[in-house]
Amino acid sequence: ARRVPLDTMATAYAPLGVPEGVYNHGPRKKQDAVWSWVLLAVVVATAAGGVLAYQNQSESPDAAAMRSGGACSAPSFHFDDVLAANEARFRKQAMRGDGPSASLGSRTVGASENAASAKADPSAPFDADAFQRGAVPWLAVALGASFFLGLAMLWLFRQCAHTMVWTVVYAKVGVMAALAVAFLAMGSLIPAIVFALLTALTAFCFYLWTDELNLVASLLSVSTQGLRDNPHIITTTVGLSFSSLVYIVPAVFAMTFAFMNGSVAVSSRAVAKSSGACADFAGDAVDCCAWQVDTWVPFYSALATVSFIWVTSLALETRMYVIGGTMCQWYFAPAGTTEFKGLVGDSLRNALGPSFGTIAFGSFVLTMVEIGKAAAERMRRDEDNRGNILVCLVTTCLECVYAIIEYISKFATLQAAMTGEAFCDAAADVTDLLSRNFLAAYGTYAFPGMILQGTAFVLAGGFGVATWLLSYATFIVSVDVNAGLYAALVGVLAGVVAFVVLMFFVMIMLNVVDAVFLCYAMDKDANQIHHREFHAVFEEVNQKAAPRGAVVQNPSGNRMYAAHV
Repeated sequence: ARRVPLDTMATAYAPLGVPEGVYNHGPRKKQDAVWSWVLLAVVVATAAGGVLAYQNQSESPDAAAMRSGGACSAPSFHFDDVLAANEARFRKQAMRGDGPSASLGSRTVGASENAASAKADPSAPFDADAFQRGAVPWLAVALGASFFLGLAMLWLFRQCAHTMVWTVVYAKVGVMAALAVAFLAMGSLIPAIVFALLTALTAFCFYLWTDELNLVASLLSVSTQGLRDNPHIITTTVGLSFSSLVYIVPAVFAMTFAFMNGSVAVSSRAVAKSSGACADFAGDAVDCCAWQVDTWVPFYSALATVSFIWVTSLALETRMYVIGGTMCQWYFAPAGTTEFKGLVGDSLRNALGPSFGTIAFGSFVLTMVEIGKAAAERMRRDEDNRGNILVCLVTTCLECVYAIIEYISKFATLQAAMTGEAFCDAAADVTDLLSRNFLAAYGTYAFPGMILQGTAFVLAGGFGVATWLLSYATFIVSVDVNAGLYAALVGVLAGVVAFVVLMFFVMIMLNVVDAVFLCYAMDKDANQIHHREFHAVFEEVNQKAAPRGAVVQNPSGNRMYAAHV
C-alpha cells in the first residue's frame, strides 16, 4: 500500500471554485425574508394587544372587600353554592390521595391570622431607608467598575493566559479541599469524606487533562487578539443589549396590563367563611374573592411570552452574527494588516439588512428550544411524574436534542455571517465542514467556558469582598447600628452585579473562540494558512484527538489509518 501524508487528506475535500472561508463582502442576497415578516407580525400583534389591554383595563377591586367577600357577595355570584362546590371537589381529591390532607377543623382562620401576625417583628432594627441611602452609590460605582474589571479580565487572558487558567484550576481544587477541612472541623465526618474524595477526583482529572488545559490557555490567548483588534465588538454588543430593552420593557408592561382585564369571582380555593375572611380546605386563611382574567388574556400572555423570548434571542443571535462576520474579516485579512476599522459596522449592516431574516429564523429556533426546555422542566417537576422513569428518560433525551440544536444553530449563525447563506443552508454546510475538519476534537474546547466562568466567579467574589470592606468604613460612620450587616449586603449585591457584567464579557469571549475555530476549519478545508499561531494551537489539539498511525491508500483508492502493531 502507498503511504499518504496526513496533511493531504484535506485535498480530497478541497472545495471547487472560490475557496471556503473567504468573507462575502456582498452585495448579499436577502435570505429567509419571510421570517422577518413573521417576527414583525408577532411584535405588532403584541404591541396592539398591549394598547388594547391598557385602554380596556378593569377597575381594580378593593383588597378588603376581596378578603371579606364583599366584592363577590351579590346574588349573581352564588357565593354559598360555589363554596359548597369547592369543598366537595377538595374532599373528593383528598379521598383519592392527591389533595390536601388536612381537614377543615385542623386550623381556624383566626389562628392563621394570629400565626401570621406572630411572624412579623415590628422591632426589627433593619432600616431600609438608611441601607438604601448608603447602598445605592456603592452599587452604582460597582456597576461601572465591573466593566473595567471585565476589560482587565480580557487583558489578563491575553498577557498571561496560562497563569489565569491554572489559577482557576487551583482555586477549584482549593475550595473543595477547604470545604472538606471545614466539615471535618465541625465534626461532620461523612460530608468531609465526600468532599475529600471529590477533591482528589477533581485534582486527578485536571492532572490527566494538563495538556488540554495548556492548549486551552493558548487558545484563549490568541483569540483575544481578534477582540483587541476589534474593540467595537464590545460597544456594539452593549448597544444591542440596551436596544432589546426598548421592546422588552414595554412588553412586560403590556402583559401586566393584560392581567388587569377581568372581573371578580368567588375564589376557587375558599370552602368556608368565618369572621370576615374565608378558609381553604386545610383551614388556612384565604381571600373570599379572586380576580378572574378575561378568556383572551392567557392567549395574549402566551403570544407576549413568545415575542419576549424571540426578541431576546434575536439580540443574542445578532451579537453572534456580528462577532462571526467581524472575526472572519479579521482572520482572512492579508498578512501584515494592522487597520481593521469598519469591520464591525460592515457585519452589523449585513445583520440588520440582507441577513435579518436569517437571524430571525435562527432566533425563532432558539425560542422554540427554550419553550421546549421549560415544558420538559415542568413535566419533570410535576408531582404526578415523580418517580416515573419514563418521564426521566424522555426529558433526558430531550435535553440532548436541545443541546444538539443549540450547538448547530450557533455555528449556522456564524457560517451565515461569513458567507451570507440562508439559515438552513448554513446549518447543512457548517455541519459538513466541521465533520470534515475534526468536529470530535472540538469537545476539548468545552474547557474555555469552564475556565472563563470560574474566572468570573473568582473575580466577582474578590470584588464583592473588597466592596464589603470599603463600604463598612462608610457605614460605620454614617449609621449607628447594623453597619456590618449593611456592608455585608452591599458586598453581596456588588459581587452579583460584577458577576453578571463579567458573564457578559465571558459570552463575548466564547463567541470569539467559536468564530475563530470556524475560520480555522474553513482555512484548513481550503488548504490555506492565514494565521500560523492559530493553526499551531488547533493542530496540537486535533493531533491529540486523531487516531494513532498513518493514512494509507490501498490499490482501490480507499484511504484508512494504519496503526503500528
